[in-house]
Amino acid sequence: MNEYDSARLAAVLELHGLIPAIIEKADVILVNTCSVRAKAEENAIARIKGLKRFKIENEKLKIGILGCMAKNRGESLFKDLPFIDFILAPDEYQKLPEILHPTPYFPLPAFQEFAKLTNNHSAFIAIQSGCNMRCSYCIVPYVRGREQYRESGSVLQEIEEAVAKGVSEFTLLGQTVNGYRFKGLSFAGLLRQVADTKGVERIRFMSPHPKHYTGELMEILLSEPKIAPHVHLPVQSGSNSVLKKMRRQYTRENYLSIVEALRFSNPLYGITTDIICGYPGETEEEFEETLSLLQEAQFDSAFMFAYSPREGTPAASEKEFLNEEQKKARLQKTIDLQNSITLKRAKLMIGQSEKILLEKPSRKNPSEWVGKTGNFKKVVIDIGAIPHCSPGMYIDCVIEGVKGHTLRGKLSA
Repeated sequence: MNEYDSARLAAVLELHGLIPAIIEKADVILVNTCSVRAKAEENAIARIKGLKRFKIENEKLKIGILGCMAKNRGESLFKDLPFIDFILAPDEYQKLPEILHPTPYFPLPAFQEFAKLTNNHSAFIAIQSGCNMRCSYCIVPYVRGREQYRESGSVLQEIEEAVAKGVSEFTLLGQTVNGYRFKGLSFAGLLRQVADTKGVERIRFMSPHPKHYTGELMEILLSEPKIAPHVHLPVQSGSNSVLKKMRRQYTRENYLSIVEALRFSNPLYGITTDIICGYPGETEEEFEETLSLLQEAQFDSAFMFAYSPREGTPAASEKEFLNEEQKKARLQKTIDLQNSITLKRAKLMIGQSEKILLEKPSRKNPSEWVGKTGNFKKVVIDIGAIPHCSPGMYIDCVIEGVKGHTLRGKLSA
């Protein structure tokens, strides 16, 4: 979502006559920030402090802090970083033109809703922002606000314009993307409209919430060939008691029923997830339930974290019984188990015929290219037999091996 916001802001800047510049020559520097974890804010603060020297060298330089940290920390940022010029929260980006041109000699164009394309084959499309879930550990609802859904005609227009520029793969974005609804149109209905759009070859989406997996959605996921057989579906814990404390609004059984349905249709369906280890009050038995869920779900990969309190969330006030060393030990045990499952899942791909979207040449060998399978696995393939290769090409290959967690493929005969 932050990457999409940055691309949308880049489009605004270009609309107002600005062009990309190296940082030493810049007239405007915008730092788009994230607040999901405290570490992300710490990294952003350190990066922004490093910009002070450019302000000293160029008094006319404008430095702005945008995104979730701007919302979360607000005016306190001016105290910590007195050399910055302005802050804009995610729901305030429409103010940017006025800040850039406070006394315009011509009418300012409206804020750009579409994002600047970062490549000519794959694009992010935001369809929803904000979150209504209020998970106990998460700051997102407080910095992104309640859910807002983009008008479907605007979504389809952005997709059509991207198709005209050569894009064929689209990832629909939202904090709880499958909760989308607009004037009676559900997320499943929007997926149908996107799939029916001429030039669209592959559709992905992130990040859905298990609560919003309806029968209508499952039907289109399992029947529409343009929808990639992959989902990043955060579970966070395998324990019902911990899930309840987290306010996740589903049970272990609910979650596994989704996994079972997807894998029944396609045993190689890619399912990735998020795991939090050591949530306040998590017992050894509850942690073991998470490990058993990993065994049962057989995730293709996972983002795994030791719990850290996020100021401003309900969980931050809960008493912790584990120290950092104990949380890290649980995290390492989870990582070790998931790594073994990831390798096993990768090896299941050997011998499979796959349609690969090429992304870029390999840095190690120019005769090899890197691409993704439909189930979101990275593939390195020798394309020597193809005379003119370019990003965005689809090729058919056979998976013949695994190196690390990366698949190796050869062109289909």
